[in-house]
Amino acid sequence: MPFTTGWRHRELIRVIVQREFAQRFRGSALGWFWAIISPIVMLGAYTIVFTGPFKVSAAAEAGVGHYALFIFAALIPFNLFTELFARAPNLMRENAWFLKKTIFPSDTLGWIALCRALIYAGISFAILLAFELALTGKIPATALLAPLVIVPYCLFLLGVVWFFAALGSLTQDVAHVVTSIMPLIIFGSPVFYSVADVPPAIREFAYLNPLAIYIEMTRNLVLAGVVPDFALYGQAWLVALVAFWVGHAVFMRYRSILVDVV
Repeated sequence: MPFTTGWRHRELIRVIVQREFAQRFRGSALGWFWAIISPIVMLGAYTIVFTGPFKVSAAAEAGVGHYALFIFAALIPFNLFTELFARAPNLMRENAWFLKKTIFPSDTLGWIALCRALIYAGISFAILLAFELALTGKIPATALLAPLVIVPYCLFLLGVVWFFAALGSLTQDVAHVVTSIMPLIIFGSPVFYSVADVPPAIREFAYLNPLAIYIEMTRNLVLAGVVPDFALYGQAWLVALVAFWVGHAVFMRYRSILVDVV
């Protein structure tokens, strides 16, 4: 069962994620502290640039808060997606040694990639809350409900990773396609704008982009203090479960072939 894979191999996942996190900052004078510095610098830059006359979003003007927070709150789930989406096509090749030389549960690679990315997303989320408290003097109580959005989003991301890891192992063209469409994804997602800014005639189509669902719900909970619409939340779970099951099914269907290919 795909839901239990992560739990059954949780110790293996923990060890590998911990090792990769340590390796990433090995040889650096500041070490893992860079994981904190980078998002602080990014948010600080947005705060300076988008203060005052640069506050262009209608949603920000309506009281969502500082436009810097508005953008950063969207970038957290968006960057989580892009990190996994960009790495997925090469995931099997990067771990070919594990797959060929050891008895290794290959679908665990998706969980490992997700957990590693969640560490940085968690750090960014904590920084967002700290800046929100400093700039606005409060944090909405609805921010405590953020895990209700994170859970289905993680299932969606796992499905994406498994699906594109399978495709990327069959042909390296997938990695190039993913890189090419990344700019389209960011401008097609409500990162620098809100769905409320989309013209009414096409607004209903905005949520055809799954990222729009999770970005809007996260931003509303953390900044606006608004609980997600029940229908939208149901859509988030539907998208998550479909992506999760389809991605895992495709990955497991071609697993034996993929190990030989890489």
